[in-house]
Amino acid sequence: MKKLLIGLAAFVLLMAMLYGGLHLFGKIIYDSQSCDMYNIDNIELRTGINVPQITSTDCECKDNRKFSKFVIDTSKVDVDNYISRNDFTLIDDLYIKENDTKNSTYKVVFNKKTAELIVDLTYKDN
Repeated sequence: MKKLLIGLAAFVLLMAMLYGGLHLFGKIIYDSQSCDMYNIDNIELRTGINVPQITSTDCECKDNRKFSKFVIDTSKVDVDNYISRNDFTLIDDLYIKENDTKNSTYKVVFNKKTAELIVDLTYKDN
């Protein structure tokens, strides 16, 4: 019985450490304000927009602001399905999603004709 309790306690401790490690890794990605590491993951976490297969990327990050431009690989991505899954709103031939949260403000613009996805993300000081 004692071995079972020790084994169960070790398992619970391992699960807690695994959960804590994954949570910490997610926080590192969320808090990243760089164009280098975790750029796409950070944008996806902050905006809720999926960045699919891309052919090129350009990013500039300074003064708590990130501006990223991606060209989506239309040979691998169904653009109409992509638009509907990410809840874009059509405004003047551009698909837009924007929001102001407690941690950041963002505007995502997708041009269906050029397959360009432009993300303007401003980080708020908390």
